[in-house]
Amino acid sequence: MLELEEHRRRMIAEVSAFITWGLANPDKVRPIPRKRIGTGGFSRTMQYLFWRGVFGTADVANRDLLRRFLRWARLG
Repeated sequence: MLELEEHRRRMIAEVSAFITWGLANPDKVRPIPRKRIGTGGFSRTMQYLFWRGVFGTADVANRDLLRRFLRWARLG
């Protein structure tokens, strides 16, 4: 249980550091797309480009995993 709590603390510290850095360097942070409430969703192309950027830039996921996630997100 202690390992989980330590991992949680590290994750919170990392996210906090990233947010602090992002607020200090807005020109270096990828913008998150936004729309007014009630105006509909984003196009398939916009969804794909956003999630590709999220997964592709950090090399977090391989292409197959990204494709499966995008297929799942379209159905959800």
